[in-house]
Amino acid sequence: MDIKGNKFLIIPSVRMIKDLAYALTLDNPYILLSETHIGNLRSLADMCHKANKKVIVNLELIGGLNLDKIGILFIKQLYKVDVVIGASTSKINMLNNIGLDTIQRITLMDSKSFDTSLKSIPGSKCAAIEIRPCIYGIKFIEKIRKVKNVPLFLGGFIDDVDMIHKAKEAGFVGATTSCKSLWDMKTK
Repeated sequence: MDIKGNKFLIIPSVRMIKDLAYALTLDNPYILLSETHIGNLRSLADMCHKANKKVIVNLELIGGLNLDKIGILFIKQLYKVDVVIGASTSKINMLNNIGLDTIQRITLMDSKSFDTSLKSIPGSKCAAIEIRPCIYGIKFIEKIRKVKNVPLFLGGFIDDVDMIHKAKEAGFVGATTSCKSLWDMKTK
């Protein structure tokens, strides 16, 4: 991922297509298309690219996509996606091998999921990591940073300005959020 300077990135997570038009008017360089399927992904990606936005999708949330080798090639070649978020290290590595930027998603549900994540992320070829939910991401950022030194994003339940400030203070480079009131927040 092209993460430059000291600016904290807020990545709009567009869950409803009707909100995409608003997200396209903002200064954010990336847009996460959270609810998409193989029937509309190409047209949504084209709209984002025309607005000079890079398209991020969650690998596990693309409706109708088979996650085999052909499906993974389609993400880049047919659907023109720029960055993919996913929880599977093997899928992240396959996507990386075909030239896509990737973000490893870590969801911390309990201590077992945390331990499993710490064991799997060293083998990931990801360009960045997203840790969720936000409260646990802030709590465990240093332990994750010791295992893999890549840019870290915070996600999950980010719904107020205070959480954005906490993420920034903790050392995250950005946050993904579906909270529209935060999409245009100016941060430095």
